[in-house]
Amino acid sequence: MTRRLAALLLAAACGGERSPPPPPEAAAPAPPAVMITTPAAGDTTGPDVAVGLRAERVTIAPASGTREAGVAHHHLFLDRDPSAAGVAIPAEAGVVHLGQGDSTHVWPGLAPGPHRIIAVLAWGDHVPVDGAVRDTVDFVVR
Repeated sequence: MTRRLAALLLAAACGGERSPPPPPEAAAPAPPAVMITTPAAGDTTGPDVAVGLRAERVTIAPASGTREAGVAHHHLFLDRDPSAAGVAIPAEAGVVHLGQGDSTHVWPGLAPGPHRIIAVLAWGDHVPVDGAVRDTVDFVVR
């Protein structure tokens, strides 16, 4: 009995309660993302290929020449790899800048065979948005 009483008194003196666990840290917000809505992966198309795009967690707007948080525009890469991170996307063959804020593009007269499109979000200065999710679609032109 004396031991039990001593244990109860000791627990009472120490607060007898456990501290609540610290609150969980908030998860980082998901990054901006672009999705190619058409063509679908594995599609067979005619030579004029319509590309549709959708963006999440970012506003699509015309390229302004500057960087504005939460605002970007689309770029498409046909049958080539995208530009390196931190480097402005070039204006050259196989690259389309949708700098007017468009979310569609038609590639006319593609050669028959397999092709690949990569969609990339970029700031108003045409540098890819850091950490943004890209999308890739492989398709075939008949």
